[in-house]
Amino acid sequence: MNSIKEYLSKRKEIVDRALEKLFIPPGSPEVIYRAMAYSVMAGGKRLRPLLTLATAEGLGTPVEEVLPLACALELIHTYSLIHDDLPAMDNAPLRRGKSTCHRVFGEAIAILAGDALLTMAFELVAEYGLKGENLRKVPAIIARLASAAGVQGMVGGQVLDLLAEGKSITLAELEQMHLRKTGALIEAAVICGALAAGSSPGQLAALGGYASRLGLAFQIVDDLLDREGSAEEMGKLPNTDEAHLKSTYPGLMGLEPAREEAGRLYQRALACLEPLGKSGRLLQQLAGYLVFRTG
Repeated sequence: MNSIKEYLSKRKEIVDRALEKLFIPPGSPEVIYRAMAYSVMAGGKRLRPLLTLATAEGLGTPVEEVLPLACALELIHTYSLIHDDLPAMDNAPLRRGKSTCHRVFGEAIAILAGDALLTMAFELVAEYGLKGENLRKVPAIIARLASAAGVQGMVGGQVLDLLAEGKSITLAELEQMHLRKTGALIEAAVICGALAAGSSPGQLAALGGYASRLGLAFQIVDDLLDREGSAEEMGKLPNTDEAHLKSTYPGLMGLEPAREEAGRLYQRALACLEPLGKSGRLLQQLAGYLVFRTG
C-alpha cells in the first residue's frame, strides 16, 4: 500500500464491517442492542483493533485470523467510554461527535450496554478459540485482556483518575494512572495480536516495550488536543480535563515540554521495535501517525 493512511483506512473498513455484523439483526430486548450498536458504530479511530491487526500482519498472520480479537478490543474500549461518560464519572454530553449513550438511552441502559459489550468481547475471544489451533493461544489472550480491563488496568486507572480530581499529583503518579487507564489496553491490543501470531518471548518483550511507550505518548497527545483541539476534530468537547479539575501532562509540564515528551516516547517506542526488523515496520508507521495526529 502507498501510505499508512491508506492501510489504516482499508483496515478500519474491515473492522467496521465486522463490528456492524455483531448487531445485525438485533436481538431481544432490542433496546440494549440498539444502545450497544449506537456506541460502537458511532465512529472512532479504531486504534486498538488496528494495533492488533498491524502486529499480527507484521508477523505474517492474515487479518481474517485475528479479526475477532481486534473486534473484542474495540468492544472493551467502547464499554469503557460508555461508563466513563456517565454522570457518576465525567458526565460527558458528547462522544465521537454524537450524544453520549446515557443521553440517548438513559443511564440504566447505558450501564447495561457497557456491561454487555464487555461480556460480548470475551464471547468473541472464546469463539476464536474454537477454530483450528487457536485454543492453545486463548488462555494467554484472555489473561492479558482481563488484566488490561480490570483493576490492574482500565478500572484501576479510572479509580486513580477519580481520586486525583482537584488534587495536586506528581508526574510519576500521573504516568502510573495513564499506564493503567490508557496504556494497558493499548499494550493488550499489541500483545494479543502477537500471541495470535505465535510470537517468541523476545518478540513479546519488544512489542510490550513499544506499546507501553506508545500508550503514554498517545495520552500526552490526547491531553494536548484537549487543550488545543476543537469538538469537530476530536468528536468530544474540548477543555473537559480542565473543567473536571483533572491533572494532565500539559498541566504539569507545560505545552511544549509535554509535546517534547511525546516525541521522546515515540522515539523510545521505535527503538523497542528494532529487534523485529521488517516485522515491526507497520507498527513504526502507525506510531508516527498516532503521535503526530491533529484529531
